[in-house]
Amino acid sequence: MISRGVRHLVQITDLHIGETRDHRLAGICTYDSFSKVLADITARRDFADMMMVTGDVAAEGKHSAYRLFSEQAQFFEIPYAWLPGNHDDFAVMQSGFISSPYWPLLELGAWRVLSLNTAIPGQVGGRLVDEELMFLEQSLRAEPESPFVIFMHHPPMPVGCEWLDKQRIANADDFEGIVRAAGNVKALFTGHVHQELSIQWAGCDVYTTPSTCFQFAASSDDFAMSDGMPGYRWIDLHPDGQLLTGVRHLSDIEHKVDHGMAGY
Repeated sequence: MISRGVRHLVQITDLHIGETRDHRLAGICTYDSFSKVLADITARRDFADMMMVTGDVAAEGKHSAYRLFSEQAQFFEIPYAWLPGNHDDFAVMQSGFISSPYWPLLELGAWRVLSLNTAIPGQVGGRLVDEELMFLEQSLRAEPESPFVIFMHHPPMPVGCEWLDKQRIANADDFEGIVRAAGNVKALFTGHVHQELSIQWAGCDVYTTPSTCFQFAASSDDFAMSDGMPGYRWIDLHPDGQLLTGVRHLSDIEHKVDHGMAGY
């Protein structure tokens, strides 16, 4: 039985949708893979209050890619909140996602959900600009008794892949200081790394989430792909401050990754 007080979220990330539905990356049709993830979400978790989309929605930041995403989200009738990744164009996203404006702060029952923009134009790695850090600190201080979860694209901590660790949030120490001082952040959820991890950092749990298209090889020094299936994360926020989360990978679909890709 589902408690009415529980808020149900799903997180999808790193979609890499191209300008057309037949765009392929690493041998994967990214639009088709994303569509199958949405179908699975609606079939299994059609009670979700919100879908958090944590960046790299587009392969090259093109308006047509964001429209393709929006059309599918509307077709499956899934409410969503979004933030940019390093492959996205924030301004183009704002015009492409006409049905869902950028919502950096959501109130879901007792919980507060923050979306932070770690993307810096022209850079692969992440950073939180002063305005983002100020917004974070003010939001956490304004409601010290409320439990917060934070969504962002880049992780703030190493994930065990040398090449990806060079791309984490550059000013993570500033971010960590704010999170630790506030004490009301229950969890962080990130994308970018195309794999599932759970790490303790800054006094809270940090979860990374698989891509809706292809995954990177864990513990790799250099760029490397895995044969991991597309996936997404579910998150249940309980009114007493308890948080439950897990990852679901698709199965029984055709999924053949091109391991010859040397980067993207």
